[in-house]
Amino acid sequence: MLKKILQQLFKPNHQPEMFADQPDANDAGPASHKTGAAFAAELIDGYWTRNKAVNEQHSSRAIKAVARKMSEDCQAILSSPDPKLANRRELVDSVAQCAMMQVLLIPPAPAPDSSRLRGQLGISGELKTHILDIARVDEYFSNFPEKQDADKALGEIQNAYRRAWARMNVFEAFRHDFNDLTPDLADDWFKPLFASQCAYAEFHFRKQLGMPCDAAAGAAFGAYKDVVLSGAESPNRVWEQSHPGMPNLKTVMAG
Repeated sequence: MLKKILQQLFKPNHQPEMFADQPDANDAGPASHKTGAAFAAELIDGYWTRNKAVNEQHSSRAIKAVARKMSEDCQAILSSPDPKLANRRELVDSVAQCAMMQVLLIPPAPAPDSSRLRGQLGISGELKTHILDIARVDEYFSNFPEKQDADKALGEIQNAYRRAWARMNVFEAFRHDFNDLTPDLADDWFKPLFASQCAYAEFHFRKQLGMPCDAAAGAAFGAYKDVVLSGAESPNRVWEQSHPGMPNLKTVMAG
């Protein structure tokens, strides 16, 4: 079963369909399944070092620095007393960062939305037109240049998205090394985690800007990551039981 999953994950030119404004992932995935540090190196090489969009937008020095950090993080996971949970921490962190960038890249209607998230879970596509305001008030963007236009800010966000996208995919694939899968693969928690954190990011930014938002729903979506970090074998079921009446996150990004 694992071999089949990895063959699908690493088929030539595989690109997760759920992400809008995705970096090019040509030759992103390794062709064979290794384990441990060798598997981590293969993932980093595929999702980051050899990524076409990464090489077009980042200097070789920056690419090496990011790859080195990911390698160090993978080594720390492997040497951890609980590698599965340690990997979950890195995955949750990278998902949260990627989700923040994702909701800022989704265009308003009627422009096409390749993420298929717009119109679901409170995700509006409206935030892209407010990126300068968000960059001024959110501490995550404190290192952004103070004076820049929307196009330059968008470029910074796209680069941050590429870095988070790569880390997220590395740690998502790395969890297979620790058999961190639900017994029922149809109940897997990765896509629901990403969807929930996009919904939370939308709530977070809207609250900062004083835009209408649902605080109760935002808190519920934000809590999904805590369930994952608790080590629950089936985070979907735990979250659904704790938050009855909330949308079925598995159907949001089905397919």
